[in-house]
Amino acid sequence: MRPSAKASEDGASVMEDEQNSPELIAEEEDPLLGTQLGSFRLIRRLGRGGMGSVYLGEHVSIGSRMAVKVLHEHLAAYPELVQRFHAEARAVNLIGHENIVSIFDLNATPPRPYLIMEYLEGMPLSSMVGVPVRAEEWVPILTQACEALHAAHQRGIVHRDLKPDNIFLVQRAKGAPPFVKVLDFGIAKLIDGAGPQTQAGIIVGTPEYMAPEQSRSQRLDGRADVYALGVIAYQLATGQLPFTEEGSAAQLVAHQTLPPPPPRSIYPGVSQPIEAVILHALAKAPADRYENARALKAALEQALADELKGPIAEPPPPPPSQPARETQSRRRARPVELPARVVLRPGAQPERMVCSDIARGGLFLRTQGGELPALFSRVQVTLEMARGPLTSTCEVVRLVTPEQALLWGMAPGFGVQFVEPPADFKAAIAQLLRGGTGNTPLEVVLPSGDVEITTILESYRQNLQKDHYALLSLPPDSSFETVRARVRAALGDLEALRGRPLGSAQRALLDSVLTRVRDAGETLTTLLRRAMYDAMMGNFRGVEACLAAGLTVTQLEALRRDFLGRRPNAAGTAHVHILTGNAYEKNGQLARALETYERGLAADPLDLQLLQRCRAVRRALASRGPTP
Repeated sequence: MRPSAKASEDGASVMEDEQNSPELIAEEEDPLLGTQLGSFRLIRRLGRGGMGSVYLGEHVSIGSRMAVKVLHEHLAAYPELVQRFHAEARAVNLIGHENIVSIFDLNATPPRPYLIMEYLEGMPLSSMVGVPVRAEEWVPILTQACEALHAAHQRGIVHRDLKPDNIFLVQRAKGAPPFVKVLDFGIAKLIDGAGPQTQAGIIVGTPEYMAPEQSRSQRLDGRADVYALGVIAYQLATGQLPFTEEGSAAQLVAHQTLPPPPPRSIYPGVSQPIEAVILHALAKAPADRYENARALKAALEQALADELKGPIAEPPPPPPSQPARETQSRRRARPVELPARVVLRPGAQPERMVCSDIARGGLFLRTQGGELPALFSRVQVTLEMARGPLTSTCEVVRLVTPEQALLWGMAPGFGVQFVEPPADFKAAIAQLLRGGTGNTPLEVVLPSGDVEITTILESYRQNLQKDHYALLSLPPDSSFETVRARVRAALGDLEALRGRPLGSAQRALLDSVLTRVRDAGETLTTLLRRAMYDAMMGNFRGVEACLAAGLTVTQLEALRRDFLGRRPNAAGTAHVHILTGNAYEKNGQLARALETYERGLAADPLDLQLLQRCRAVRRALASRGPTP
């Protein structure tokens, strides 16, 4: 499951930096905005869920701010759904715990039942999932959630829908650890049966976090929430859910029947004590789990203390006949950090970063407070190894802004997952996770006499870290037809090598080359992607090829706005060259004018007027004929 930074349906949760995001402020004719419910005027919508919308409400006389959760109008006619509003307010009021969001008022009258809740500023725990998180970061969060749930369970209330979106992190003081608020008791169930009821056979909750007895519609107690906390702990510790089956039904069956893979088999950085606690919480039978949330809290705190003491004692040395090997615990004790070059978007120049928190499926890239890529975008990561650079395409799955980094006491940056990494890249990651340096090349076994394979691969190896045109041995103004033909030929030649006898190093290189050629082909044969790629390279001749292939003026202008947003000084630099070129042109020095205009285009390749000016000067020079 990918991480999410969106607000929970529960109105108390909204990230401060999301309040200004276009997705939240671009309302689609919301009739409730500006209206008054009780003493509160709805001034902004914070989130929208299946049952209702959540608004920032401002008291009309004293100006205090609250979150207002409003049931959707088309659902207000269903008594059982209105009852959930009653149940949520009643459950929260019964518990009265500081780690549970407070509800101050309720109106159940149609057509707009609503709750008045405390307004929180911070982020949901879901903003942390997607890559492994250090235990010292997540254990204090879950122990607070344990306290909140233990208080609920003592009142006979089971949450039933615990997940990262429903655990909210608030910063109460600068530098202080995050304070937890558990949200959304909308489907909470009173153990004595007085809570909201569901029809027979109807399962409520989130399948990825649901205890086996809950999905079987059996009687529940607080140990169902303990199981959900175990799933969340697994996800935070390893970077992924314990079961990756697709679809709700498959998830429910997996939780009922399959043992979860040991966390350390997913991410070796998980300590043995933490792993033991997680697996105990994930026991299939409630009787085999921790008896309550407070017992889970104590176990987590003890496991963290054991982990922070250092690696567990090493086993006795192996017999002399066996080679001595570094223990797994010692390998985990050594943190891994590597320099990397990262291309944040096609055509952009690589940026130097440091990668850390390396896992089998991804890593974290630390920035220095600069630009962060878009969530779920593709980036190209090159690890600068002693053996040489290793490159993989990656998908961005987590963002940590400078503000969030300050809150968490960590470096800003972003987490990525590998997307079909080449074999040599995967081998280096595996070596690092085993405690090695990652610099041991794959075994090289060159088939004797097969010079053709070596020649083909070597021709690509020399250009593997260069731009797409160099990789494909194409001029930068190649037509789309030429690019397509070259990509087809290259892929045909390379795919044919798969059936040939290859050494492991050759096969790893072939995988890397195929990945790069496919990426180059997708970029250079897609009109808008190529135009932006050429612009970021300063390749105005490539932009002219895009215009010839059908790039419209409207598309060009939109691309230029985006380009100038990334290169705000480009237009000014180009303007200087335009003025100089105009002077040369007025004096009849067309060759020097063209040269100067082209230097301007190298800075701002999407300037339509300058592109047209260059074309006119080229025509004028061509009409003069060759210089005698």
